[in-house]
Amino acid sequence: MRTNAKVEGLAGAIENWFGAESDERPRAAADELLRLAEQALASEESGPEQVQLWRTWLDRTGAPDFLCALDGAEARERWAEVCFAAIRRADYGLDQLLEDRVRTQGEHPLFEELQRDDSSRWTYAQVQRRVRGYAAALLAEVGPEPRVAIYLQNSVQGACADLACLLHDIFVTPLSVHLDVDELAFILERLQINVAITDNSERARRLLEAGNRIGRPLEVLMTRDSRSVERCEVQHFVEMATRRTPAEVESILAARPRLGLDDPCTIMFTSGSTGRPKGVVFTRFHLLSKRFARAAALPEVGRDEVLLSYLPLYHTFGRYLEMLGTIYWRGTYVFSGSPSAETLLEALPRVRPTGMIGIPLRWSQMAERCEAAAGEADAETSAEEVFRSVVGPRLRWGLSAAGYLSPRVFRFFRRNGVALCSGFGMTEATGGITMNPPDEYVDNTVGVALPGMRLRFTEEGEMQIGGAYVGRYLREEGQGFELEAPLVVDGEEWLPTGDLFERLDLDHLSIVDRIKDIYKNSRGQTVAPRRVEARFLGVPGIKRTFLVGDHRAYNVLLIVPDFEDPVLRSTYDEESRQEYFNQIAAAANQNLASFERVVNFVLLERDFEIERGELTPKGSFRRSAVEKNFAKTIEALYASPEIELPRAGSSIGDGASNSPWRATPMAVASRSGASSTWSPGTSSTSDHSRDSPPSGWGIRS
Repeated sequence: MRTNAKVEGLAGAIENWFGAESDERPRAAADELLRLAEQALASEESGPEQVQLWRTWLDRTGAPDFLCALDGAEARERWAEVCFAAIRRADYGLDQLLEDRVRTQGEHPLFEELQRDDSSRWTYAQVQRRVRGYAAALLAEVGPEPRVAIYLQNSVQGACADLACLLHDIFVTPLSVHLDVDELAFILERLQINVAITDNSERARRLLEAGNRIGRPLEVLMTRDSRSVERCEVQHFVEMATRRTPAEVESILAARPRLGLDDPCTIMFTSGSTGRPKGVVFTRFHLLSKRFARAAALPEVGRDEVLLSYLPLYHTFGRYLEMLGTIYWRGTYVFSGSPSAETLLEALPRVRPTGMIGIPLRWSQMAERCEAAAGEADAETSAEEVFRSVVGPRLRWGLSAAGYLSPRVFRFFRRNGVALCSGFGMTEATGGITMNPPDEYVDNTVGVALPGMRLRFTEEGEMQIGGAYVGRYLREEGQGFELEAPLVVDGEEWLPTGDLFERLDLDHLSIVDRIKDIYKNSRGQTVAPRRVEARFLGVPGIKRTFLVGDHRAYNVLLIVPDFEDPVLRSTYDEESRQEYFNQIAAAANQNLASFERVVNFVLLERDFEIERGELTPKGSFRRSAVEKNFAKTIEALYASPEIELPRAGSSIGDGASNSPWRATPMAVASRSGASSTWSPGTSSTSDHSRDSPPSGWGIRS
């Protein structure tokens, strides 16, 4: 009876608090409600009433009114921990989250697709119907256990296909559109994928080729007209999903096999340090617990939210923070149709978003556009009017993810009423690990740990993470969902981040260095340098290479040449040698994504050395030391339109100060085959900073 009293007391307190007018809800009442919930969790009793109680708790207390009424960050962290336990007590799923939203937001737009003249809208109720139809089609047409890969650009159809799987116990993996056939074949085989959903003929052909390589049946479904691909090989997914009545859909979904909270439901791939995609395994509990943790960190978010889709849905922040976050916050998610800066800047005043998640480059470009508009405005126009003419009248919060953003830009947006936050995250943590609280920004830091995140630091300062929403790595070899063994310390599981940190005032953290080789360019795209460097292994005339591009617009390459190699000894003039290395770079760039390609290179006058701290005893790079020791050479590659090559006959490694050769800028060719010359400093499309090459271009072969 005592336990029943606790549960009943919590149920009554919830009704009393949310039944009262907002001005009659004192802060102490919210804290008391949290205390009652913590007491009720001590109950071991279970049953339909308890399940409904915790589902009500998850649905109602995650709103800004309640979170902002709690007494500070510590109370919100306690609330998040209660929610993690409530998810398990209620066996809560994403399907129930959407069902709760449909009940209160049914006719509110969830997805919008931005077009030139108008936008297409899908309400919460319409999305739910479409998602259920998609799930029923996959279960009925493919078999009782479909394993789905989604390989397409952002769209409402793609988002609905992903949600169809996530909400209805169908395993799914979203794949980067930059993956080549070899990488696709590896993933399809490793995960035993039997159905892939895509959006154009080129990607459909790539999937079919990958399927042929692994020698297993692969059903390829198109979200758009598939007439340009053989109909016997590809079906139209949307047509397939409309063949059933609502009753048939309900029957199919009711009979589906169910996944537990801790069963793998999806895998996302990130670049591995050796170039092979690395799988991170997530469960329903990971995805749900992260939503409540992020809400605790951003208590003001959730009031008539509109987010502008910029990041792809195969990106952790795009899929989880933007798409699932929009559903959690009862908002609207607008698909821009293009990730370019031009599209973003054109859409901002039209869409009028309330929040935005973007890479540092986009925030910098937005600030530059505001500053340019201020310079063109007349004296009667206020600074606020100019700012809002660029970003829209409602933008009030934002998050800069996947790279470093200058404190100047943070301060600019904060002065203009946008609570821009920074943070540090990984795919492995279902997104964010740390974040600067909205009212506690500290220059050049990544903030404090998010609610639910456990941190520990090794003696050398490497951060290791654990907690409710930290995923596990898929074993590279094997079948099914075999996981790599976790790191266990004192009985707790930890995942090394590969990054070194120091703790500053107010427990804010600052990144000192990185152990792992992977880096992100200025657009937030992940580059595995060893994957690119491996393409130069064994090439005549090259001892070793070193790729540079961390937080920069494009990649350049340091080459240690082997002038004793017969190939180079046979090239007697500057022009022949320049042409040879241009051809090598061009060959290496083939089948690389545009953001992975080498745009410029230099031949070094010495090899990397252990004595200078550039190599480990095993011969691996100490990347920070290499970049520091060759800083002038690297900056010259980014600043100068000319390529420097050593003079013929110079002694590599002897430190001689012979004058370098001067070569013309590297030529690049467009996809259509027409060649032109590009060099750092020339203008390109508005999608890039002024010292980046046009998107999708590569060195001429």
